[in-house]
Amino acid sequence: MNTIPRQHPLRRDRVSAEAPSVPANRRQQSTVSRLADAIRSTIAHLRHDGLAVACASVIRRALPWLSRPPRDPGEQAAERFLSLLGYRVLARNWRSPGSPRDEADLIVQTPDGREVVVVEVKRTASTWDALERVDVRKREVLWRIALSLEEIRDRQRLGGGEPCARALRHALRAADTIRIDLVAVRGDGRGCAVSDHLPGILSRRLLADRRTRDG
Repeated sequence: MNTIPRQHPLRRDRVSAEAPSVPANRRQQSTVSRLADAIRSTIAHLRHDGLAVACASVIRRALPWLSRPPRDPGEQAAERFLSLLGYRVLARNWRSPGSPRDEADLIVQTPDGREVVVVEVKRTASTWDALERVDVRKREVLWRIALSLEEIRDRQRLGGGEPCARALRHALRAADTIRIDLVAVRGDGRGCAVSDHLPGILSRRLLADRRTRDG
């Protein structure tokens, strides 16, 4: 059935929001690595293809970053928190191919690979405030996103040609459940931090792989 299941958001145990802080050198590592790759690529183009091609390569690399809107600090805090717990980030601000207005703040994979998790991030003053902000309409959106992910898994098709699409597809094929989590955050800017993590406010069990069912 495609109806939203009636599941109380606190039926599953809450996860403590106390996670170790990320060292500054770890936060900077990925940025430095990307910058080094860009410099090496530009030098290679300059040596083999000339100045015009090298400039074109720099512009092509810079355009996505220049046109990309700044990410919400709350979503960044939630991503750092989940990464420290061993979750693997599959997509950020993912939009459903069937309904582009439906957006997931984060899609992650659990450490054991058994579940793909749609993460809803809410700014809040308390846990109950965060729960109240996930109203019936928002639950319907999150449920449609879960159904869309299941459809992608079954049809082996991807939405929008995102860079993370292959990782998302493989994670969906390996998972037996699509779960929806709520992460509550407090603060603004760099002071934003996770205050609570509520796993499984909704969940959907996946059927066996289509090829297994048909074979």
